[in-house]
Amino acid sequence: MMTRIYDKEQIYDTYYPKVVQYIRSHVGQQQDVEDLAQAVFIKVYGKLELFDPEKSGISTWIYNITRNTVIDHFRTMSHRQHEELPEILKDERGDAAEKVMLEEELEELANALEKLSGAERDLIILHYYKNYTLLDIAEMMHTPYGRIKRLHAKVLLKLKQLIR
Repeated sequence: MMTRIYDKEQIYDTYYPKVVQYIRSHVGQQQDVEDLAQAVFIKVYGKLELFDPEKSGISTWIYNITRNTVIDHFRTMSHRQHEELPEILKDERGDAAEKVMLEEELEELANALEKLSGAERDLIILHYYKNYTLLDIAEMMHTPYGRIKRLHAKVLLKLKQLIR
């Protein structure tokens, strides 16, 4: 592995707009976009000496860090929402058995989502949590619409198998 010295300022100037655009396409809150972009560059700078240009280009490496940071953000949000859910359910009138079943189903879904690949999880998050159409997702991922439709069907089957 050949060690190469990278200019952090140049990396920031070159990739910050792309990182922000990717995050903004997945996360709605501007404050979250800025926080996540900052987290991405903290990770990039912290791991820059570990980057191996023989394995991938720097843009691909930064994209993966960005994508994983967004996934971690949703995973953290999902856990927070899951933890808050019982409090919400306590305020509603309803059968206690239904509440327990809903909680178990949400836990099972969260566990199944963690077993998906990054692209599969991205697809589910964008489609079901962020309400993007499959056509929108295909454009965002620069992937043919037919491939996204097939992936969507495959992921739903996979989730069904993981949950049952």
